[in-house]
Amino acid sequence: MLSYLCTVFMYLFFAQMILVADSGSSKTNWRLFDNKHGIRSVQTFGLNPYFVDAAGVTKVIDKDLLPYLDPRDVKEVYFYGSGCCDSDKIRTIEYPLRDIFRGADVTVESDLLGTARALCGNHEGLVGILGTGSNSSIYDGASFPAHINSLGFILGDEGSGAVLGKQLLKHYFEYKMPKELSDDFTHRYPLSLDKALTRIYREPFPNRFLSSFAPFASLHTNHPWIQTLLLQHFEEFFIHMVTIYQNYQSYVLYLSGSVAFAFKDMIETLADKFGIRLQKVIQQPIDYLLQYHLTNYQERT
Repeated sequence: MLSYLCTVFMYLFFAQMILVADSGSSKTNWRLFDNKHGIRSVQTFGLNPYFVDAAGVTKVIDKDLLPYLDPRDVKEVYFYGSGCCDSDKIRTIEYPLRDIFRGADVTVESDLLGTARALCGNHEGLVGILGTGSNSSIYDGASFPAHINSLGFILGDEGSGAVLGKQLLKHYFEYKMPKELSDDFTHRYPLSLDKALTRIYREPFPNRFLSSFAPFASLHTNHPWIQTLLLQHFEEFFIHMVTIYQNYQSYVLYLSGSVAFAFKDMIETLADKFGIRLQKVIQQPIDYLLQYHLTNYQERT
């Protein structure tokens, strides 16, 4: 902790502002560092390029981030984002950032790399994200020698909040949910089938909408029906996103994300079942990324 505080002090003393972001589909966490205000935290909407275009990125930053900083002061921007998986999607985020922060060096990377750097630093591991969406990869301490394609909540995202919410909603409207749970679901989410289908098929961000039902499962983890649903849900994550890697049991597993954090005890039990050790679970990587980049700054200076 002392070395970390010394690193922060050195950065604040010598540098102008650095901006670090970790963005999922639901929210973006920003950390700002400068020699005038110290460390500040801002949260905005998620900036996933599969669900927002360049104009939308600019709108969110103008409205929700720029009130807290002068873009002319920013010298380094590190953005880690869900959906930033190929050059076209990266440009959707990178170009607005470069236009807004014209005097800064801008780097846009995947949220998976952000999670890997936050959890593993320069060490290897099997890294996964379980939030609104899900993803995984083998990390060698610098890059991803083996990874899967993230297919989104319709074709993939096993273990994610969006898929869990989809399962809960499906059972609810098919009258397969036990009555005591169904009654509580109705109380907490007064939602008609027509409205639900409109939100999913006609309105923006259906993954966020579906993921909003995931907390219902965390409220009823002692109910046998929910336990069965969760076990099946997270087994799919291990089957599709962990065991697919050759020699996966030789790695330790690192996870980040709201879903991973909320159900870490059950996930740890399943990790034992699949023969892999769960090393660490964090809710969000942003503060660990802060430390990563401050440490790198200290090494450069």
